[in-house]
Amino acid sequence: MALGEAITLKRGYDLPSKKRVKGKVPVYSSSGRSGVHNEAAVHGPGVITGRYGTIGEVFYATDNYWPLNTTLYVSDFKGNYPHFIYYLLKTINWNNYTTASAVPGINRNHVHHCVVTIPDLTTQHKIAYVLGTYDQQIDCLTRTNGHLRELLKIEFANRFENEDTPVIKLGDVASIWKKSVKPANDPDKYWEHYSIPAFDAEQYPSFDLGNTIKSNKYEVVPNSVLVSKLNPTTQRLWLPQLINADSAICSTEFIEYVPSNKKDYSFYCSALMQDRFFGYLEGHVTGSTGSRQRVHPGDTLAYAVPNPCASEIRDYCMFADPVIKQIRNTSIELKRLETLRSALLPKLMSGEIDVSKIKLYTPPYQTVHANGRLSD
Repeated sequence: MALGEAITLKRGYDLPSKKRVKGKVPVYSSSGRSGVHNEAAVHGPGVITGRYGTIGEVFYATDNYWPLNTTLYVSDFKGNYPHFIYYLLKTINWNNYTTASAVPGINRNHVHHCVVTIPDLTTQHKIAYVLGTYDQQIDCLTRTNGHLRELLKIEFANRFENEDTPVIKLGDVASIWKKSVKPANDPDKYWEHYSIPAFDAEQYPSFDLGNTIKSNKYEVVPNSVLVSKLNPTTQRLWLPQLINADSAICSTEFIEYVPSNKKDYSFYCSALMQDRFFGYLEGHVTGSTGSRQRVHPGDTLAYAVPNPCASEIRDYCMFADPVIKQIRNTSIELKRLETLRSALLPKLMSGEIDVSKIKLYTPPYQTVHANGRLSD
């Protein structure tokens, strides 16, 4: 059937930042959650996608929410299971339905004509259950890595970020690695590519053929820490997984720090995770606009890092080494799960994988309002 027979998409509602009141209601833009408000515009559960700006991302809201006017949201599920509709919309090539204008956007009337396959409600519930199981694991692992990073930051700060700990210049205990690599010279090789977009998407490198990478990169070496020199108000610090150390490269927008003593790696990783370090970077930016400000790598070597005695550093590393190892292992497991989920999605939606024998322990339905607008 046509998508418009299964659901109704509607434009979101304007809510300028200055009119938002701090609350617990999530506000969704075309790129996902972008703040909170004290009032909801639409009943949850809900499904949202970008109308302008970021195109192609789909988001699921479990509770009441506010979709901004840069989004489209499902105002009527017409009896279909909302979580299934969320996965269904992830299979649509949204770029096929953009308007031909200076700022491309989604025409909801056009996308309503997209032909989709809608199974019965029980099957919808089972498909969402299978895919939702992967999403729950992914969400749990993502939060775990966030907690582990916070653990390192807090433990390091408690031990060493105080007036009693002596300091030393970063440049005296670490160097900046800047060996240039031109991937295009090896066009058929897959490169483990640490880029800003890859960090922002999932903090996992992309694997790109050399003939698709046009600019020079830096070689990524073991026991290095990558810190973005671009717009340091957004804290980007990467502990490279190094799936294949012989092909690891990074964007020249990263500063690649290598501790002089590799045994102290986790100590200096934790030192660079501190908000104080990123505050230092913010104070040494060049550039007139907030969107393209950069830090000169050489300036960062004057940063004062804690310099306790060797035994204290070793003691901290005994604590932090397994934590960093777990962060890396979790990142690899996250990517594995995301790859499996992406492979399953189209096969489940097409019926190629049969879900009829799955037993559900919750009813295969979900109560939703015919029209999600709270004010209607």
